[in-house]
Amino acid sequence: MKNIDNLVEDIYEVIDSGTEVHEEDMQFFLDFIRDETTKFFSKEDRERDHKPSIRMSNIGKEARKMWYDFYEPVNRDLKPNERIKFFYGHMLEAFLLFLCKVANHDVRDMQREVQLNGIKGHIDAVIDGVVTDAKSSSSFGFRKFDRGELFSNDPFGYVYQISGYMQALDMDRGAFLAIDKQYGDLALLPVEDMDTLDASKRIDYLKDVLADKGQPPERCYDEEIEDNGNRSLCSQCRWCHHKYNCWSDSNKGEGIRTFNYSRGYKYLTHVQKLPRVEEVL
Repeated sequence: MKNIDNLVEDIYEVIDSGTEVHEEDMQFFLDFIRDETTKFFSKEDRERDHKPSIRMSNIGKEARKMWYDFYEPVNRDLKPNERIKFFYGHMLEAFLLFLCKVANHDVRDMQREVQLNGIKGHIDAVIDGVVTDAKSSSSFGFRKFDRGELFSNDPFGYVYQISGYMQALDMDRGAFLAIDKQYGDLALLPVEDMDTLDASKRIDYLKDVLADKGQPPERCYDEEIEDNGNRSLCSQCRWCHHKYNCWSDSNKGEGIRTFNYSRGYKYLTHVQKLPRVEEVL
């Protein structure tokens, strides 16, 4: 029986040497493409995705951001290019599992539903006895898997997600199998029991937080203080769709003030010194 620790090397080897692809493995990949393509154009699936809920895939998301998703949602439909980006990300992740099969590793329980504290999730697969989550990533994000930096810098909450799968299945080993979308490099990041977070406790916390419709939890991040006394949003908050609602009390109740710098917009929560650039109203 093959060992998951050699998975990436085995995939590279079978790609280099070539092999005969079993019909059932090919059919798995083709069926996935058909199903995902159908979902891509399905209006019902888009409407379902808009409904907020606690899922295993989002338990690592910031609690305040989830609260706003539930109670003050920002109506934002994905642009066509964004939908395409997510679509080929799903394709790459399915292709990873297909490559594992072609490399003769034991791949089971694909998209098996699991539950923890009443919250559902679907694992990607159990590979060689290890619950494995496939991830497609930018080159910047890929380095976190390749260098093992994800455990200390996990903005998307992936560690909570894999921890939830491991706890739901009572497994003490997990893994991320990642692919760099730009260069095609692969990386396997093992997850041992000591690396996991308490997903069960996290789920209970989120349930409590989201039960209070009147008050969001504390802010996720602090403001950045500039040398001139101005305060601005940090990088995580700048990209959040809820920033205007979340910081509505900034600038003495006026809300965020946005200024158009040459390097892009800057969102100020306190203006001590008026910037000498155009303000976006």
